[in-house]
Amino acid sequence: MRRAKPDSDEEKVFAYMRSRLFPWNFIVEDVELESLRHFVPYAIRICEDRGIKKGSIERERAREVIERELRRMLNDYLHAEARGTEAFAFAQALVHTILYRLGVSLEEIVNIKALGGLLELDIEEIRRRERFIRDLISRNEDKALRIFGKSLLNRKVISEEGDYIGNVSDIVFDSETGILEGLILAQQKGSERLKIPADNMKLNLYSSSIVLRYKKGVNEQQ
Repeated sequence: MRRAKPDSDEEKVFAYMRSRLFPWNFIVEDVELESLRHFVPYAIRICEDRGIKKGSIERERAREVIERELRRMLNDYLHAEARGTEAFAFAQALVHTILYRLGVSLEEIVNIKALGGLLELDIEEIRRRERFIRDLISRNEDKALRIFGKSLLNRKVISEEGDYIGNVSDIVFDSETGILEGLILAQQKGSERLKIPADNMKLNLYSSSIVLRYKKGVNEQQ
């Protein structure tokens, strides 16, 4: 796949977000399969954080949810100082993960034949990409959350207001399911350790720091 320069990537993201084909224009981009493998764990974490799962949202609202979450992710990308990750691969992983967790397929939401005809695309390639990503999710959903958690070790943690909280010193997983339960933070002053439940986590992948929702009720660990 030919890689564009960062400025070109930014301009392309802007243009795609303004297009009448949004958000489906993001899912037809040619991206590396390895990049999709990398981003699926993060897409799953976002869905967990937002409570996106089967039965939580009416099927008729699937497109609305996809547009909202994709815009949120892309805005993080556009406002970041450094854009080392691939926005299009992440977008594809996020769109298909949302659809998978809602229990719907791409063709139940968008007319693939019409989209393929308009953009002169191979419809079967779009379907193959969807099957590939859904297979990644189904085989690695619990494992993906563990991989995601381990990627946070030693990261600097700040509040939504920008205040320094500490650094991630440990990860807490459910012993039976392997699902991420929370983070243990080492504070700059003293020996106190803070436990941040998974529900309080808010990750901006494009920030130089890990940004967490720091709510009341965070537990102090001895």
